[in-house]
Amino acid sequence: MSVFPGFAQDIAVAARTTYRALLAAHPDEQFYAFALYTDSGAMTVVSSANSEEGLERSRKQLNRGDDQPAPAWLTWGTAEWAYEAVEADSFNALCKRLANTVIGSAVPEAEFGVFFRTLQLDMIEALRILDQEGLFGTGEAREKITLFVSISDDDGADALENESAKMLNPPAVADRFIERYRKS
Repeated sequence: MSVFPGFAQDIAVAARTTYRALLAAHPDEQFYAFALYTDSGAMTVVSSANSEEGLERSRKQLNRGDDQPAPAWLTWGTAEWAYEAVEADSFNALCKRLANTVIGSAVPEAEFGVFFRTLQLDMIEALRILDQEGLFGTGEAREKITLFVSISDDDGADALENESAKMLNPPAVADRFIERYRKS
């Protein structure tokens, strides 16, 4: 089941384009996270990424001492990342389709929860497709990046992030991610 026929594949195409553009634009950076997120109205799907170098720039902007690690919210909050919605033009048509569907009342209010959950599953599947292609590396290289799906400004974000991280990452990567807020 998909929000629209082939929508997970469409999301994968947009995410692949975005991730490759980020790698090309920042070849000297080590990306540690790539996520897809939506909003609680299910009208968007966009990517966000961060690198160790981007995190360090953000940490320094907080005027934290050199011996202080970045707080978990800065490390794992997609809205705080250096490459939040960057290189994301490839998602524009997908967002327009979602917004037109939701705003156009094509999704009855009673069915919105199912639509929203299906969108989340499409996003997870898109990342799974890209991971299986090896886009995020293999072996040790793959264990350096965490994949997950989120919802901006929504109480359900943590649960979705944890669920998707378990589904998308090697167990050790997922376990580290799930512990992210317990350490701070």
